[in-house]
Amino acid sequence: MKPIRFIALPLMLALQCAWSQSPASAPGLSRAEVKAELDAARKDGVIPLNEEGEMPRDLDPKAFPPKTAQPPATRAEVKSELSAARKAGDLPVGDEGKTARDINPSAYPAKPMPAGLTRDQVKAEAKAALRAGEIPIGETGETPAQENPSRYAGAPATPPKLHLPHRKPKAAASAPAANK
Repeated sequence: MKPIRFIALPLMLALQCAWSQSPASAPGLSRAEVKAELDAARKDGVIPLNEEGEMPRDLDPKAFPPKTAQPPATRAEVKSELSAARKAGDLPVGDEGKTARDINPSAYPAKPMPAGLTRDQVKAEAKAALRAGEIPIGETGETPAQENPSRYAGAPATPPKLHLPHRKPKAAASAPAANK
């Protein structure tokens, strides 16, 4: 059990830190919240000290506060959770670890899907990405913005207005004709 904690906890902390620093991340924990969680984990002695996975709590249990235990679930709560899992097909069947839903998905109601974007929103995003040069084109896998950065540098995802110097505005062109 110790090697799992040794690998899982640092991995979870690293992933959380990476997600909290990315600018496009979904709303989640802030940097301050992650730091607070890290400090709490250090206080509780659950961050491994070395490659063997030795925890400070295991080496000196008196130096850390006792773990707070949650009250166990009542018999009625356990029964209701079990019946809900049976109805949903989420209980493992056999030695392979597959659930009844995995074996026969048509026998169970579909799991609700999270709300996504509408078709129009996806089309608008695709058009904006194409205009901004963010969609790879060709065999190289590079985007137009990577191939020609001067054209796409800081450019908004709107088409440019063309300036045609050889054309005169209509008002200026009609004025000399009226004077003749």
